[in-house]
Amino acid sequence: MSGGSIAVGTDTLAYLKTGQGPAVVIVHGVGGHKEDWQQTMLALAASHTVYAIDMLGFGGSTRAASDYSMPAQAAAIAALLKAEGIEQADIVGNSVGGWVAATFAATYPQATARLIVVDPAGFEAMFKGDPPVNLFPDDVGQMKKLLEYVLHSDFAHTDAFAEQAYRGFVASNEKSIVPALFPALVGSPKLEAVMPQITAPTLVIWGKEDKLFPVQLAPYIAGLTPGAKTVVLEAASHFPQLDQPARFNTVVKGFLGE
Repeated sequence: MSGGSIAVGTDTLAYLKTGQGPAVVIVHGVGGHKEDWQQTMLALAASHTVYAIDMLGFGGSTRAASDYSMPAQAAAIAALLKAEGIEQADIVGNSVGGWVAATFAATYPQATARLIVVDPAGFEAMFKGDPPVNLFPDDVGQMKKLLEYVLHSDFAHTDAFAEQAYRGFVASNEKSIVPALFPALVGSPKLEAVMPQITAPTLVIWGKEDKLFPVQLAPYIAGLTPGAKTVVLEAASHFPQLDQPARFNTVVKGFLGE
């Protein structure tokens, strides 16, 4: 597995790359990073060239990016494909990354082979009322509550794990993007406008135990794109690729291989 980066205007997009074959691009959500996807990358590497990116504002990509909107994040993926000489790719995204992936598929239909959105953000109801947890926690206690909402696995619900996660979050300085990020999210086209435009075969994956975005949203989101399929994963929350990596990877490989 190798790392790299490309220039996107005045910004930098960082990515991991591994494998051989048709291209797959994977997009994390808020609070995630490209490294979270290494198990999925390795599972796909025998049949695909797999890229996991850091969205603009996160990880190794430009922190103070010029634009955090979903169209800008999708354009960064298009720039990566152009730089790598790739005409078409499968696109996979989780949470806000799912919103980015859907925006890419709607905006660049000829460049999208298949689309997988995993517990995606970006639906209109998400912006009504306050979130149940602080997505950019101010202390270890808030981090522990956030982890209880987004991960089902017991390992993530300990004080030690919360302390480790919070230290990493503080060190990342990603909280600094909040004043620019949230207006960009509010101003971006929502899934209700984006997903009906998608023509690529689409799969919606949802963790049954997701407390942040309840599983009842799955058929609603899938219904926005004609012909979209749905898979619900048991004993998984908002990040099913971390809660149930083996089952998640089997589902992804099966859909991409259809």
